[in-house]
Amino acid sequence: MAILLLAAGVALTWLAVARLLDGTWSTILQQPRNWLAGLRWDSPDLWGLGVAAVVLGVVLLLCALIPGAFTALTVRNAAREDTGVGQDGVGQDNEPGMYKRETVMTRRAVAHLARAQCVQIDGVSAASATASNKRVHLKVTTSLRETEDLRARVTDAVRERLDTTGLDPVPRVTATMETTG
Repeated sequence: MAILLLAAGVALTWLAVARLLDGTWSTILQQPRNWLAGLRWDSPDLWGLGVAAVVLGVVLLLCALIPGAFTALTVRNAAREDTGVGQDGVGQDNEPGMYKRETVMTRRAVAHLARAQCVQIDGVSAASATASNKRVHLKVTTSLRETEDLRARVTDAVRERLDTTGLDPVPRVTATMETTG
């Protein structure tokens, strides 16, 4: 749908620029213009165009208003002692404090954090990470021949780092080891 809208926008921009440069509309638009000029307000063709325009408008409006999938991971909030407001957004003596806030990390940020923690571990030459809402997967390059101990150290260290960051729940951490040399 977005590609069709982009193509229509490019075509209309090209036609408008051509109109500004030449002073006349392109011959491509001559046939549709003659057809539109011959329509009357009570014509079935015009009603069909109107209904199609309304349906397209409603579809585009719904695309703008309906949210997409939730792609961030939630982070536990610590109690805000400096303001007297706890995690539930309620102050002391159950008086309303600040509005309840939710802290999140994007999947990309979680993957960057996991990769940064991974490359700090001895024996890791390079690493890349991908994250979903429930899982973090690391691709680790090492020069070690025996990789099981390194795999355990990597997954434990990354899991601990994600836990100390406050991800709730902590995603499952998996690692694929690749030996070089």
